[in-house]
Amino acid sequence: MAVNVIIPAAGVGTRLRPHTHTSPKALLPVAGQPIMGHILERLSALKDIGTTRIVIGFLGDQIEEFVQKKFDLPVRFVHQRELLGLGYAVHLALEDTPDDSPVLIILGDTILDVDLAAFVTGPD
Repeated sequence: MAVNVIIPAAGVGTRLRPHTHTSPKALLPVAGQPIMGHILERLSALKDIGTTRIVIGFLGDQIEEFVQKKFDLPVRFVHQRELLGLGYAVHLALEDTPDDSPVLIILGDTILDVDLAAFVTGPD
């Protein structure tokens, strides 16, 4: 069964100002590319990935444009109009996710060095 992915990326990034005045935190460059690029690059390499739901808010149009331009993944954008925290962002994305599907949540401002393929497929 395909694993659906939720990437919350709606926050304002106040602790990273002035960098986030004009760019969302998920698009700040780290090691030559935006954080979101690192995340989606790893997801692109996986099999059995369903739809990726990216929760956007502050400057979300920039995230949409970046993802659509750079990645050929099944992505849906969930707009978080009220910034009520991470739990609310995940809740909004889950409302758009099939009830019986497994979900992987990857924070949109975090780069992890993990074997996502092993995580997604589970133990042998």
